[in-house]
Amino acid sequence: MTTTYHYFSDEELTKLICQQNDELAFSELYRRHVRILVHTAIRKTGARTTAEDLVQEVFFKFWIGRNKFDIQKNAQAYLQGMLKYNIVNHYYQEQKKHLFSIDEVESPADDDTREHLDYNLLSELYEQSLLKLPEKCRQVFVLSRKGYTLKEIALTLEISEKTVEAHISKALRILRIEMKDYIALALISITFA
Repeated sequence: MTTTYHYFSDEELTKLICQQNDELAFSELYRRHVRILVHTAIRKTGARTTAEDLVQEVFFKFWIGRNKFDIQKNAQAYLQGMLKYNIVNHYYQEQKKHLFSIDEVESPADDDTREHLDYNLLSELYEQSLLKLPEKCRQVFVLSRKGYTLKEIALTLEISEKTVEAHISKALRILRIEMKDYIALALISITFA
């Protein structure tokens, strides 16, 4: 006898997945939600393959953690929340790669060694200063530098736009304090150069 999972609610499917490890119920839940999750991820990342990878990771984590899943929760909201976390984490990891990879920026001319050293020092100082930001503050700041609007950041991180503004202001304030010595030194060296 085959069960027609098509007629089951998300809650019933979730119970079957969590309590009985039902793979067919999981397949039905996947079928129902994969398209909207991929669409959301494409809007946030701009890349279909990245979006599909992030969504696959959501379902993989869901299946692995199925025995810990709170059955009272709404499956769709839970999956959306997992996706938001994956997207933020993806951008954080991407930002980390770019912070330590200066190869993408044109290197200064060989005869301009001083500017090259100044640039490297500034880049290193910026990277170190960025790592000193609190986790949430850094996430908000990195997303803002990726071109996300306040509203998009607020939706992605599930915080208010005012909180986003506060995190960006705090990040800028900390970065300004962290980098003030370098800026003063640069101004002095320009004056006497």
